[in-house]
Amino acid sequence: MKAVIRQQNNMEKRVTLVVVFWGIASFLLGYIGFFNLIPRPIFGAVVVLILLSLILSYQFNSRFKDFCNSIPLKAIALFHTWRIFAGWIFLSFSGVLSETFINNAAYGDIISGFLGLSVFVFGHTKLNYYIFNIIGLLDFIVAVGTGISLTIICDAGMAPIIQLPLIMIPLFGVPLSGFTHFISLSRLVKMKDVNLTEIIE
Repeated sequence: MKAVIRQQNNMEKRVTLVVVFWGIASFLLGYIGFFNLIPRPIFGAVVVLILLSLILSYQFNSRFKDFCNSIPLKAIALFHTWRIFAGWIFLSFSGVLSETFINNAAYGDIISGFLGLSVFVFGHTKLNYYIFNIIGLLDFIVAVGTGISLTIICDAGMAPIIQLPLIMIPLFGVPLSGFTHFISLSRLVKMKDVNLTEIIE
């Protein structure tokens, strides 16, 4: 039992260190303007690669998977409230950032953030989690797809997204959001013995 607890604590420390390092690295890359020095489409590929790395780690690393599955679904829902502020930041860059991207990303982020908050506060049923995660994931797909498409065609309005402070959203927040939607839906699908209206803690 003590060995299991020790392994869990070690995994928690490792994940924390990776997330902290990832956040600092994202900030520094934005600070030095790293992605201004290389072809812009590579930025989109890096974001997708980070997300795929998280998903593959979850699928093939049992300890990491156990750690992720130990996180309460309501805590994951609460985490997504950061998207309210992300959407607001996008809107504050109106006239600088691509209007197409703002329209496709900002409002969906705000809705997803408030959905996460409402699930955390008012209802923890399987159905509520499904609604939140599906809508949040659809917004994620639309926003990321729009961002990558505009980046590939070198839309000048996407230049701010690879600079501080906006770079922290796609390089750090987006992969975490996509990944937590993935693990939430994976866990919900496996709850075959739980009906849609049953409370999940």
